[in-house]
Amino acid sequence: MARREIDEWFWQVGSDLERIGEELMNSRPKVATGKCWVPKVDVIEESRRLIVKAELAGVRGDDISLLYVPERHAILLRGQRPEQDFSDGSRTGIHQLEILYGEFEREIALPNVTIDSEGIKAQFRNGILLVMIPKRDRVVVTRTAQVKGN
Repeated sequence: MARREIDEWFWQVGSDLERIGEELMNSRPKVATGKCWVPKVDVIEESRRLIVKAELAGVRGDDISLLYVPERHAILLRGQRPEQDFSDGSRTGIHQLEILYGEFEREIALPNVTIDSEGIKAQFRNGILLVMIPKRDRVVVTRTAQVKGN
């Protein structure tokens, strides 16, 4: 085998091993590792408000906590999805586990617009959390200063 072919083979094997490692890291059960799962979100801007949509299937509204963090201009979403066992106790095996249970947390950075944090409202229906954040008109303050000369 020529030197170039050996080098190419090593690069290919190395990239395959890296890809396999990433797949294994991403497929680990996150609950078992003690980490939170992260809900998927959409951030939509309208003329008068921002809307944050979070996918929270299987979560009860009472288990959701929502906080505006002004220092980071972000919404902090926390809660938990309890595991529900629909089995009658005669389970003989598990063939696939993709739904994550336990605590979740997501910090959602908001676009660089002035908001009215006092007017934030939320609704939770059919596993979707909608957070409506009203925009505040920017107030431009102009001042006139008198310049004195020597």
